[in-house]
Amino acid sequence: MPDHEDNLVGEMLDGNAKADRAEQSLGDGGGEASSSVAVAPVKELTSGVSSPSFGRRCGLFASIAIVGLTFDLWSKSYMFSKLGLPGKPELWWIIKDFFGFQTAVNQGALFGIGQGGSSFFAMFSGVALLAIAFWFIKSDGWKSRWLTVCLAAVTAGILGNLYDRLGLWHPTDTFADDYSNFAYGVRDFILFTYQGHVWPNFNIADCLLVCGAIMLGISSFRQEATSKQSKNETKVT
Repeated sequence: MPDHEDNLVGEMLDGNAKADRAEQSLGDGGGEASSSVAVAPVKELTSGVSSPSFGRRCGLFASIAIVGLTFDLWSKSYMFSKLGLPGKPELWWIIKDFFGFQTAVNQGALFGIGQGGSSFFAMFSGVALLAIAFWFIKSDGWKSRWLTVCLAAVTAGILGNLYDRLGLWHPTDTFADDYSNFAYGVRDFILFTYQGHVWPNFNIADCLLVCGAIMLGISSFRQEATSKQSKNETKVT
């Protein structure tokens, strides 16, 4: 009897041990299954996020530049056909003594700086366009949507004013002879005044240039803040 009881106890212990091993194996298998289930959605999500393509960014760049350039040239043509050349009394107020439209021709740079340097600024515009192309293509500027938008805005502004500086809005030589003060100048028409102070007339191209420059400044500030943060995190680790 003692031997028989010992055998029964041993069989019971072996059975319990096997059951424990089976539960452990099932637990490991369940953990692997659950982890695979948890990881699967993450893989699906990450696979759905695609990096921007060069072709799409070029399309975005071209769309913004073309729309901005077209609006600039149309607005100049419309205002000058409606109000005439500078020197005429026509002035179209939207808000009396504050905001309106009045034609002016600028043979200098932005807001009338550097009068008489149309040829120099035309060459500078060509250099600026080459720099933008290099930045966008070779320096991988196209990978950033923000940079794509601001570079396209600056390009539209440069092309809009370059069109005027090349004299394409008055193709006849007679105009250049009769209106030498206006020849190869940039057409401006937006007017702001406040308590007798008159801001230099400007146009849509100038607005695009200023907005693009501000966006570039914001981009530079954000990159600088990100680099400082990464350096601080590296020091902490």
